[in-house]
Amino acid sequence: MVSEELRSWITEHYPDAREITELSGDASSRTFYRFTTGGGTLVAMDSRRVPLWPWIDVHNLLSAHGLPVPELHTANPDKGFAIQEDLGTVRLLDVESPEAFQVLIRQALDLLNQLHRSIPKEATGGSVAGRRYFTASFLMAEMEHTLEHLFFRLLRVPQEQLLDLQQHLRTLCGKAMEGDMVLCHRDYHSANLMVKDNRLRLVDWQDARLGPDTYDAASLIRDSYRDIGEQWRNMALRYLTGSGGAGIFHFIFSAAQRNVKALGTFAWQYRALGRKRYLAYIPRTLRYLEQYPEFCPAVGPAVERIISLVETYTGEIDLRGFREQDAPVILER
Repeated sequence: MVSEELRSWITEHYPDAREITELSGDASSRTFYRFTTGGGTLVAMDSRRVPLWPWIDVHNLLSAHGLPVPELHTANPDKGFAIQEDLGTVRLLDVESPEAFQVLIRQALDLLNQLHRSIPKEATGGSVAGRRYFTASFLMAEMEHTLEHLFFRLLRVPQEQLLDLQQHLRTLCGKAMEGDMVLCHRDYHSANLMVKDNRLRLVDWQDARLGPDTYDAASLIRDSYRDIGEQWRNMALRYLTGSGGAGIFHFIFSAAQRNVKALGTFAWQYRALGRKRYLAYIPRTLRYLEQYPEFCPAVGPAVERIISLVETYTGEIDLRGFREQDAPVILER
């Protein structure tokens, strides 16, 4: 339900505002509300739980360089409120037509190339995005999150059994950092790309930072929310050719790191917030990981250790059937 403070702020700027309704979505620290005015509909953001200024800062950077972000009508960073263009309700994730999805996936990769080329690293200096960057240590901190929440907490793998995997993941993170540094959206996947008038629009960019040139592409092509099927490798190769950057090994290092990080996010969403639906993305993500050594043997030791632990240990959940099942077995809660 919309707070009286936000309602008052909306009506201060739009006296005819009515039908203020909360939008669905449970993974964000922000809350969004659609409301109607004489000119149509707009979306209000309540960001009191997390600072709003990075969102505005990166919005201005993207907008100034012609990236498709929603128009920002007004904002009050001190209050944590903003009013922006209504992009509708259809995400790339929601597109059911296989043909339409294929067209939009290609558009998403073209958009990613536009992001990297139109905002070179040198152009980010005035933005918070240019003062934040991935490092091997930063990526490893994401791995530690997965080691704790999936392997130690949910699967109850003994700590001493995780030490070998920890070393393999450190090596993986170092490899993922090789290559050119570009501006990364950081969460570039099908749930963060809105479809309006058959064109994609960016959302959820507030954590943008400088990072590996394959990070966002790996996030999209190996998206845990939507499996694009066996064409993933050809799509990655086409993207890498068009970007003029890294090769398939570097892509797979980034994809493996991103997938392991996602496993921890899904486990945390379930453990900390009780969001059971996130468990359903874990088996698919493990299947992704199991494919990588065929194309990049260097990731084999890390992947083999992950699969070995998953096939050996159970705790609150049982993932031993991940190859055939679309969700783990919940043993206790």
